[in-house]
Amino acid sequence: MAVSGAGGSMRLLAVGIAVLVVALIAIDALALALVNPATRLGPHYYMSLGDSVAFGFQPDLNFSDGFANFVFQDLQKAKSAPVTDLANFACAGESSTTMIAGECQGRALKHIAYTGPQLDAAIAFLKRHPGQVNPITLDMGANDVINDFDHASCTAAPTSDADLATLDRNLTQTILPRLQQAIRDTSGPRGADIVLLNYYNPFAKDCPGSNVFTHQLNDHLAADADQAHVRLVDVYAEFGGDAHMADNICTLSWACDARQPDIHPRTVGYQKIRDAVERTLAYPGIGLPQPLPIVAPFGLLTPRDAPRPSRS
Repeated sequence: MAVSGAGGSMRLLAVGIAVLVVALIAIDALALALVNPATRLGPHYYMSLGDSVAFGFQPDLNFSDGFANFVFQDLQKAKSAPVTDLANFACAGESSTTMIAGECQGRALKHIAYTGPQLDAAIAFLKRHPGQVNPITLDMGANDVINDFDHASCTAAPTSDADLATLDRNLTQTILPRLQQAIRDTSGPRGADIVLLNYYNPFAKDCPGSNVFTHQLNDHLAADADQAHVRLVDVYAEFGGDAHMADNICTLSWACDARQPDIHPRTVGYQKIRDAVERTLAYPGIGLPQPLPIVAPFGLLTPRDAPRPSRS
């Protein structure tokens, strides 16, 4: 049908503007989808890896109030990085060696059923869900050295140096490199944020000098995170650091419970760990009251971004 005159020109102009607006909206949506997981289509997973703390163990058999659950709940509500599913592969009793080789001591205490090593299961999941996993938290190291500390005498065994060397080797030569390679293979340039957690001191009340042992572990974790170019979550500082750990540990963990003393966090302790994780991830709008620097989602973190553990 022919269009003539000024009216026809105006109609053509209006159609052209409408097409242009639609095109700009589509381009804007595509650009946002590439840099912002909030606009990505399909499922978006938060992956939790590690030991019983990552699993969310409590001796009263409350396994649903771990820090990963709280982080997931906040990420579900976040405008900048909403997550649709939690993939918690953590196994209670896992060490860095069993994470690679399998045979986790507490393999019955897992939220996701899988056979074989946790690391293999996590990498297989990344491959099945390319570009859909971010962030990844890793809580690993306590079970590598827990038997090196004698709670009764408040002393560390000489074997701790060798066990820490094994932890360093497993983290920097196998666990973190394999996770990072899987991310590169499946997520392309967008990548995914991996953060490594350090530990609070569950012996702070009963063994005042035990902070030395905890610092030794945490210093190794900081060096491993730095070498692997991942960010460190300072749980130790969140629990009060050297100055207030002994004052807080009975409230934040089960360590002082008269009926069933246990090194694991209480719900309020897991909430503290949640706060430390979210502060480190620094995604805007995920539950922390203070303004946070924005870290681009799906960006690999660099050594200069990684905070050192606080001893205050």
